[in-house]
Amino acid sequence: MKCLNCGNEMQQGIVEGYGQGGHSCYEFTSDEEKKKKGLKGFFTKEIISISTDNMEHCAWYCSKCKKVLMWMDTDE
Repeated sequence: MKCLNCGNEMQQGIVEGYGQGGHSCYEFTSDEEKKKKGLKGFFTKEIISISTDNMEHCAWYCSKCKKVLMWMDTDE
């Protein structure tokens, strides 16, 4: 896979989570959703939950940019 940042070929591997106590998750909010303001933004903002229960995720690493791209499932 090519790096989205620099176009360099990325190395495929896994990211493993450890030392996480209890249930934890991340949330994704698009730039378009962040622009919503007022009551409309408060009640209709779409936020996608990303589960971290699975301790192993497919990922790619760019040795040039030092960035990791993870492939994670959402809770939806």
